[in-house]
Amino acid sequence: MKQPLLRHGGAGNRATVTSDYLTLQQAQDLIAAAHLALRLGKPLTRHLTVRLERQGIADCDAVKAIGRLITLLRDHVRKTTGGEIAYLWVREHGAVIGGHVHILLHLPAEYKWQGQRAKKWAERISGRSYKRGAIKTTRVGGAAKTHEHNPGLYLANLATVVGYLIKGTCPKNGAALELKRIKAQGRLSGKRCGWSTNINAALKAF
Repeated sequence: MKQPLLRHGGAGNRATVTSDYLTLQQAQDLIAAAHLALRLGKPLTRHLTVRLERQGIADCDAVKAIGRLITLLRDHVRKTTGGEIAYLWVREHGAVIGGHVHILLHLPAEYKWQGQRAKKWAERISGRSYKRGAIKTTRVGGAAKTHEHNPGLYLANLATVVGYLIKGTCPKNGAALELKRIKAQGRLSGKRCGWSTNINAALKAF
C-alpha cells in the first residue's frame, strides 16, 4: 500500500465538528505514521491508554487535555534526557468505559517511565484527584528493546496494536483495510486522531 501524506490529524479538527468513525484516510495515515516512526529511528514502544471520562474530562475538553498531557511528557523527556518523543493517538468513546484515548509513544531508551508521575499529570490536566484505573500502559512487543532484539515480534505486535487503534473505522473501510476487529467507537466532537509534528514533517521530507 502506498503511504498517504499525513495531514496532522485529518478532517474534523474543529471542536464543533462531530464524527462517528475514523475515515479511511485517517486510518491509512495512522498506519503510515507508525511505520514512519520506525524509519526515523523512533519506534513506538509504549501504548498508553487514558480514560478521560473517568478522570472527569468532558468530551468537549478531551483534545485540549490530550495536548496538555503530551506537552507535559514531552517537556519532562527533554528536561531529563535531552531527547525527543514521537507519538500518534486515537480517541474513542466506549459503551462501558466512556471517553478515552490511546497513545502510541516513542520514548528515548534512557527515559525511565514513572507511573506515579503519569498519575500526577492526569490530575493536572483534569483538575481532579487521580481516579484508580484512569491510566493503563503496556510495552509494544513486551519489552523496551524488542524492536532491536526481535524485530519480527515487534512488527507483528505493532501491527496488532495499530489495528486495535483504528478499529473505530466504518465496516466498509475496515474490510478494505483487512482489519481483524471493527467496532464503532461512538460519536465524538473535534479531532479523533493525531500525531507528532516530527512524524508529519519527516514524511514531507522523504
